Amino acid sequence: MDTTDIAPTGPAKYAERFLEDMLSAWCLDVEYTRARGDTLYYTDDHGTERAVTDFVGGFGSLLLGHHHPAVTARMRQLLDGQTPVHAQFSLRSQAHQVAARLNEILRREFAGVPDAPPGGYSAIFANSGAEAVEAALKHAELERVQRLTALAGELTARLHSTADAVRDGSAVLSRRLRGHLGGLAPDAAPEVAAGALIGSLGAHHARALRRPPLFLALTGGFHGKLAGSVQLTHNPAFREPFAGLGPRAVFVPGDRPGELERAIARETVNVFDTVTVDDVVELVERPVPVFAAMFLEPVLGEGGVVPLRAANALAVRRICASHGIPLVVDEIQTGAGRCGAFFASSLIGLRPDYLTLAKGIGGGIAKSSVLLVRSDRYRPEFELVHSSTYAKDSLSCSVALTVLELLEEDGGRLYERAAERGQAIRRALDDVRADYPDVVADVRGLGLLLGFAFRDQSDAASPYLRDLARRGHFGFAVSGYLLKEHALRLMPTGSAPHTLRIEPSAGISDARIARLATALRELCEIIRNQDAHLLVRSLVAPAADRSRRTVKDFRRAGPPAARRAEREPESVPRIAYLAELGEPDALRAFDPSFADLDDAALDEVVRRSAVAGALAPLPPVRFRSPTGRTADVVVHPLLTPRATAHPPAALVAEALRTAVAAGSSVIALSPRTAASGDHSRPGLHLTTGAHLGERPVSSPPGGACLPPGFAADGTLPGAVAEALLTAFAGPNVFLPDTELDRRAGEHGLLLGEVNAGAGAARGR
Repeated sequence: MDTTDIAPTGPAKYAERFLEDMLSAWCLDVEYTRARGDTLYYTDDHGTERAVTDFVGGFGSLLLGHHHPAVTARMRQLLDGQTPVHAQFSLRSQAHQVAARLNEILRREFAGVPDAPPGGYSAIFANSGAEAVEAALKHAELERVQRLTALAGELTARLHSTADAVRDGSAVLSRRLRGHLGGLAPDAAPEVAAGALIGSLGAHHARALRRPPLFLALTGGFHGKLAGSVQLTHNPAFREPFAGLGPRAVFVPGDRPGELERAIARETVNVFDTVTVDDVVELVERPVPVFAAMFLEPVLGEGGVVPLRAANALAVRRICASHGIPLVVDEIQTGAGRCGAFFASSLIGLRPDYLTLAKGIGGGIAKSSVLLVRSDRYRPEFELVHSSTYAKDSLSCSVALTVLELLEEDGGRLYERAAERGQAIRRALDDVRADYPDVVADVRGLGLLLGFAFRDQSDAASPYLRDLARRGHFGFAVSGYLLKEHALRLMPTGSAPHTLRIEPSAGISDARIARLATALRELCEIIRNQDAHLLVRSLVAPAADRSRRTVKDFRRAGPPAARRAEREPESVPRIAYLAELGEPDALRAFDPSFADLDDAALDEVVRRSAVAGALAPLPPVRFRSPTGRTADVVVHPLLTPRATAHPPAALVAEALRTAVAAGSSVIALSPRTAASGDHSRPGLHLTTGAHLGERPVSSPPGGACLPPGFAADGTLPGAVAEALLTAFAGPNVFLPDTELDRRAGEHGLLLGEVNAGAGAARGR
């Protein structure tokens, strides 16, 4: 969303101001000033320090908790000792020690898994998880290019030796091969046959071997947001704007290995080679290495915390091996002990060809990551074409060694602790799910990487909850509630916004787990009763401090008109109505649970929420006019502070794009919305009408009409809808200006029609 016309408030901000404003929309705009163990601290508006239990855990970085004493002591020791950070192109013994220790752990945890590399795994260091993935991408492509080069050399040598044999008469071309060469005559001179062979197959080889690389990744997977790594991240919102910057990935579901086999078959390219049997030259096909690598996570973190089943993982491993495709196991979030073993992949017997580590290996302080590549795939020359200023430095590697010592001491007791604490949280969350099966869809995960998945609220009775779900904001809104009302820090997963991630340290206490379960029960009770008021009151406190704190039941408050439309699927014209939503009475009608919030609280709701963009369109309502016309009416509400003259132009433009993309053949703008600017464009013609009067017009049975002309349940006021249906008999009807103005002016609307020929007809 373009926010250039939204005026900033407070001191000037230049560091990701829009993101901060989005955090403010859900009351997540907290500045933490201190951290220890599983606790973050912030100072409230009264100067009092407040403690928050951190279940986000640095998105998997804090298995040891914030500022583990041994890690911070080691960091101080290194700084006091003036340990060099920048000594590039010198010996780095600490990096060798980290790599050696990781190899020891790999040998132990994968002891019973076949196909161990005889020389272990070589290490390439980086600064972050996404950088480790970038290194894996580059190394895999280098490996593929070298295989292509070897294949090209082999093909060229055999082609020329075969042509020499044809030329000297010691071999002849088969009938099939002559046909491939354009119907070469059987008695063609040997020199001609040899020349045709080299010309045709040489050109074919050049085309086939120039294919750009492809990568494989899992549906729902996340591997970073850098130019290359984002291509492997499944979420289209993250990936598609940058699709032109990197290699293409083919996504396959992790629970259906057969789809992987079919995807490989669809993209496979074969190149022609020759074989000579009994002095006859015949064509054979050989596969070209198109796929550079397959990437997967043992647990899909951002995809909703979904563990990969062992049988499916091993099937993927087998398929990749059969096609010579290296398997890259991304343990950036799952590794370093979080899931109950150092490598989560070892728990399902999934041996990697490549493996990426980050997050936890830095102990929550050092920024470090590493790519491990099995020795029989490792290309030493990669070290000369890939480097990083900060990677492999003595400071971060020394911290990593301390982390490895802590994880491995007492026979790996910390891994057992992570598994046990994960089971304790799982039991508590399963109990919540058992009590609220209508609200909680699933509890899943591995060790201390858990997901608490709510049922989709996209069709909720509460318009507010429904809107949060349809815009992908549900998880952020409930996270804001948990922070403000229960002092618990949780966040949704990036690609499954109905799932909250739970990633505390291995030191999480029973008391804190019990607090989490209690808070989630209260949240589930709110959602079960569709009482959005209790989510909103935490968002706008202290403005709503005087409003009720008890749950009320609003499950039957959904609009009957919307349900009528869902039962009538026949195709009819669609009318989009864009109107501002900001008046307190309109908001109370929009969601009946807001009735207990006063005007000041509702004004604060609008102020905080407006930055999050246009609300999701309300469900379509089937409207039949008294004259027999039928259309689906879709209201696009635009959150607009009532003191503002009109919605921001960018907000209106966003809603217009949404309406057009959804197939609306008629667009209506309320007078206040239309005042935001000239929204004319090819295919969309707008005309003006007079302002709607203050007196509400009648609404259809079961509907509701608000004084500004905005109908809270998705219906338009009856007379307004009738005017629209009369003015536009169908999606391709276009009436003269005067007729539109006359009919629209009677009801105070701006009307527009999506019609490719409209602009030309009006001379625009």
